[in-house]
Parts: sequence; C-alpha cells; structure tokens
Amino acid sequence: MYYIIQFLIAAFTTMGFTFYFNCPKRAIPISCFFSGISWLIYKIIVIKYQDYFLAGFTSAFILGLIGESAARIMKNPATIFILPGLIPLVPGAGMYYSMYYLIYQNYPSFKMEAIKTFYIAASLAIGIVAASTFTKATYAILKYKK
Repeated sequence: MYYIIQFLIAAFTTMGFTFYFNCPKRAIPISCFFSGISWLIYKIIVIKYQDYFLAGFTSAFILGLIGESAARIMKNPATIFILPGLIPLVPGAGMYYSMYYLIYQNYPSFKMEAIKTFYIAASLAIGIVAASTFTKATYAILKYKK
C-alpha cells in the first residue's frame, strides 16, 4: 500500500507540472506514469541500499531511456517526458534544509545535507545525460545496420 501511495503522489505531482510546461494532452498520462515508476525505483533503492547517488542515477537513467523512447514513438521532444518526470526526484527538501542549517549556523548538519543534496542533483544530471547518450548511440547503430 505504501508504494501505491508513493506512486500516485509522484504521478499527480508530475501532472501539475505537465500543465505548467504545456505538454500535449496525449503525453500527460505517459509522463505521469513513468514519473511514478522512476520515483518508486528511487524509493526502493534508497530504502534497500541507503545510497542516494545510485538511486538518483538509476531512476534518472530509466526515466531518460523511457522518455527518449517515448519521444521517438510519439514524435515529440524528449523533454516533454523527461522534465516533468524529474520533478519528484529533485531534492528540494535537501536544498531547504541545507540553507536552514546554514542560516542557523549548524555547520555539521549543513555539510551533511548539502553533500547529500549535491549527490542527488549530480546523479540526476548524470543519469539523464547517460540515458540520452545511450539511446542516441543505440538508434545510430540500428540506423547504420539498416
């Protein structure tokens, strides 16, 4: 039940941002569904391994692969699927608490929270770039073989 609620919250959060980004109506359910899936992957890895970098990279990589593939199938830009899907993964609370600890001069907590937030943000960026590179290389190889 916990994972179903997590999935629904991530999907509905993404739905709000798809409206904000003016995504095509037929792309909204796909973007929301894959965002929920990537959030579940993130939560499962964090709970099981306590590794935020691995969780962020894996979930962003899978979201990037799915987004790039859906973009080719539906003939839309990949950002329509990837950008709203990243919203639940962005470490907003980590940024808030980093600044909170810095303002109140709790430097050990600031350092821990800032490093964790940086790891998550970097892993998301690396995961999306890796997925984009992988799919472009795969499609180029498949096109070359034809």
